[in-house]
Amino acid sequence: VSAFLVGGMIGSFAGSWSADYVGRKGALVVSDILGCLSAVMFFVSKPMSSVTCLLLARFVVGLSSGLTLSVMPMYLMELAPDSVRGAVAVLTTFGVTFGVLLAQFMGLDWLLGTADLWHYLLSLHLVLILVSAMALPTLPESPKYLYIVRGLRQRALKELSRLRGYPAEEVAHELELGEGRGDTRGEWGVAALLSTPSMRLPLALVCALQAGQQCSGINAVFYYSTRIFQSAGMSQTGAQYANLGAGVINFSMSAAMIPMVNSCKRRSLLHFSLIPTTITLVLLPLSITFSDAVSWMPNFSIFCVLFYVLVYGCGLGPIPYFIGSELFDVGPRAPAMALGSVAQWIGNLTVGMTFPILQRLWGQNCFYLFAASTAALTVFIHLKLPETFTPRQAVRATGSEKRPLSKQVTSA
Repeated sequence: VSAFLVGGMIGSFAGSWSADYVGRKGALVVSDILGCLSAVMFFVSKPMSSVTCLLLARFVVGLSSGLTLSVMPMYLMELAPDSVRGAVAVLTTFGVTFGVLLAQFMGLDWLLGTADLWHYLLSLHLVLILVSAMALPTLPESPKYLYIVRGLRQRALKELSRLRGYPAEEVAHELELGEGRGDTRGEWGVAALLSTPSMRLPLALVCALQAGQQCSGINAVFYYSTRIFQSAGMSQTGAQYANLGAGVINFSMSAAMIPMVNSCKRRSLLHFSLIPTTITLVLLPLSITFSDAVSWMPNFSIFCVLFYVLVYGCGLGPIPYFIGSELFDVGPRAPAMALGSVAQWIGNLTVGMTFPILQRLWGQNCFYLFAASTAALTVFIHLKLPETFTPRQAVRATGSEKRPLSKQVTSA
């Protein structure tokens, strides 16, 4: 697991450089190549009986995942017109949850979840990569990237005209608007981003949301859910299907969020997600503690797991992936999204490495730490996150209208 997470961190950090130097689309091509390579390595690791090959495959697929998760939300947001900006933003989460659900389903004992077929399961993402690769030649490069970062104005207008289906002169204002916001500074790297005082708060918000998403314990809840389902009297097979049901809820919420994000404020969605998530993370260990003493507590534990997955998907699941694209203009967007993605992988690695230890020491009480993490994130978001729901609010949040981001907090 650690090889995958370390690869993810490195891939995320590389996303800053690759998104600006080979382009948003080019970075996704690199990610696809790495993904294909990892699938081949996974497949051959079993007949070769090579643990080294397996670990390298985990590392390479981590590189691919980190690169994709840092570049894809940015690419989609830069392609989308303002009218569907929110809906398009959630597509990254939709893809992630679909992949998780597919892996859960294919990993059932009667499919590929056996000692003889695990290498097929780990190589399955090759099919999805090949399908997506077929569409890549038809996709445009980000017009905003070409126009603002590279200065290739004619090519940017050509790509935007093809994307929108209108003559170049009718869509030119869309690119000129971004140029007028003052986001045309020449070189934006990680060092430049960190050394610019006005960028520190939005960067802290992006990193806090990305890391906080993982430190909310979503992976730990899924890990613990099988035991919770079994404590309620389910067989191991039944618990597997119940866990699959939690994955269905997770995927369904990401699908429901596609139209919802287009009509709901970001702060409201985060509050609606974070507050019940925190409460559920307090109730879950309590229900497990008293499961032997109170007859209905095991069923309440199941409810807590499913409700947690539900409210997590309402805001904390999708919004951290794209909020950086709304808080940063095109110039500093790539390094900001990369650092946010690195923070997410660090959070994932921290939970992945410490949860087994904490579980042995504290049992279910370790969920209180996740509750404290989400509570702290709730307070920070409430105090500091500006609303970015409308295009004008997003412009103000970047500080492009001479209004400091720290003063942009509006009511949820």
